Amino acid sequence: MITQTPWFERKFDFNFPTGLLPIILERLRGTVFHLEATIKNIPEEQLILKKDGKWSVKEVIGHLYDLEELWYGRIDDFLAHKEVLRAADLKNTKTHEAGHNSRTVEALLDQFITERNKLIDRVKNIDEATASIVALHPRLQTPMRLIDSLFFVAEHDDHELGKIRRLIEDIEN
Repeated sequence: MITQTPWFERKFDFNFPTGLLPIILERLRGTVFHLEATIKNIPEEQLILKKDGKWSVKEVIGHLYDLEELWYGRIDDFLAHKEVLRAADLKNTKTHEAGHNSRTVEALLDQFITERNKLIDRVKNIDEATASIVALHPRLQTPMRLIDSLFFVAEHDDHELGKIRRLIEDIEN
């Protein structure tokens, strides 16, 4: 089996047309459905299991929710024409301190769905000029457009969904 590339080792090439926005938005909408399908019928007690000191399934779901504030804030940064986007907490302090394992998976999903819908509602009707606003990503040190930041979110979602899938496969084996 091929080992998934760690997130902080990923490189991104943002050279696609703004006409891909509808597809990117579908990916962002689809994260919720992928999550629900992946964890369906997995008992709560299995969703809190950790392997090798890594996050549990519930903690990964909570992490997706925890980042919604950052993604939404970056949209604000683009719309305010800031030169540099707000930085992420690379230590993921919010996730480490949140106690996601003590909440039900339904509660975690509900809060994520609410915040994700808020993000999608904010950008679903943007025009090409707005989608093309550019700012510097602080960690990557590369300029990105607002549409690129949404693609980045979709890539992060898929990265975390892949981690959840492997955790569940480990639980089942």
